[in-house]
Amino acid sequence: MTEFVEPTRNTPDRDFVADYTVQRDDSPMLGGANPFKVAVFGANVTTGQGGLNFAENTLKLGNWSEVEQLAVKADKYGVDGFVPIARWMGLSGPDRPWGRQFETFTWAAGLAAVTQNIQIFATCLIPFIHPIMAAKMMATVDHISGGRMGLNATAGYFRPEYAMFGVEVPEHDTRYQLADEWMTIVERLWGSDDIEFDFDGDFFQLTGAQSFPKPVQSPGPMVMSAGASPAGQAFAFKHANILFAAVASLEQSAQVTPKLRANADAAGREDLGLWSAAHIICKDTEKEAKEYLEYIEENGDYESAERYKHIVQAGGGKSFDWSSFKPSDDPKQDETIKTWFRGGLLPLVGTPEMIVDGLLKLHASGITGICTGLVDYDEGLDRLHEQIFPLMSEAGLRA
Repeated sequence: MTEFVEPTRNTPDRDFVADYTVQRDDSPMLGGANPFKVAVFGANVTTGQGGLNFAENTLKLGNWSEVEQLAVKADKYGVDGFVPIARWMGLSGPDRPWGRQFETFTWAAGLAAVTQNIQIFATCLIPFIHPIMAAKMMATVDHISGGRMGLNATAGYFRPEYAMFGVEVPEHDTRYQLADEWMTIVERLWGSDDIEFDFDGDFFQLTGAQSFPKPVQSPGPMVMSAGASPAGQAFAFKHANILFAAVASLEQSAQVTPKLRANADAAGREDLGLWSAAHIICKDTEKEAKEYLEYIEENGDYESAERYKHIVQAGGGKSFDWSSFKPSDDPKQDETIKTWFRGGLLPLVGTPEMIVDGLLKLHASGITGICTGLVDYDEGLDRLHEQIFPLMSEAGLRA
């Protein structure tokens, strides 16, 4: 029998523990040299956050390499983050926009393994994922990425998905109470000095809770959340590093964001970043940009947009009754439906100079970064790199 010889080269240090070796505040979306951060949004569902449309060159999710190549390109171009949306079902069938969805934690793990610098997020619908499971998955992705994992924490609202999981939809503030308890457990699992702990809450009762290894980031992966309501803001002030401001236009941001900044500062969160979700359509001329916007609107999936609007505005409840759904006579002329058609994102449409002018206005209002949806993600990333980022650097928004 051949004697086994312990390898002497490239042998890992058995005493090395990678936990807490990267400071969270040094991560791309919190630290770094860029005064204004840019993350790509929604590249885990068909058509992505480019809108509910049947335009050409949108995401198809036909194979994994489609998303992987986008993440690698975004990483190469210096994009700060890659953030998915949390969807478990489509609005109008699998062959429609958002009809195919990659689960976000496994999506993040796959992209963490092929990128080097970009912050990779998972978006978690808190009511559907147990906090111990979530803490363990996030720590795992943090190790895969070398400390680049981020969590987009959402309290949930999408009634058909609740029904699919067989979960009751709590009232709005109750959802945030559950989210607060969930996040408290996750943070303790990430940072507790105890080997294990018990937890007796209103929503979770745990005995001997533990999670090892700990994250690479100290004190844990960065967290972003959205919340326009007092309950949503309270959750963000307690747990998040970035809060999405609910703004649908540049004008609204000028009114809403300073008040949100004042609220955060009053809560002792001067460090809290305020971000916006944006929908960028950039072309070489303003005429081309407007024509492309018209093309997208002509090819819009207005049935899905109306359903999306109806679901969000319907409020809580276990099941979803389509008998109350009344489609518009001419949805293409309904500006509110167009808002839902682009996923509720703030529109930035025009030349590279016009896009950067809009970003300067957002920055002046107190916004420190955007998550942007793109119609054609491949072309959109090229335009970010070749046209928009250089102008942002000239304007002092990028290093």
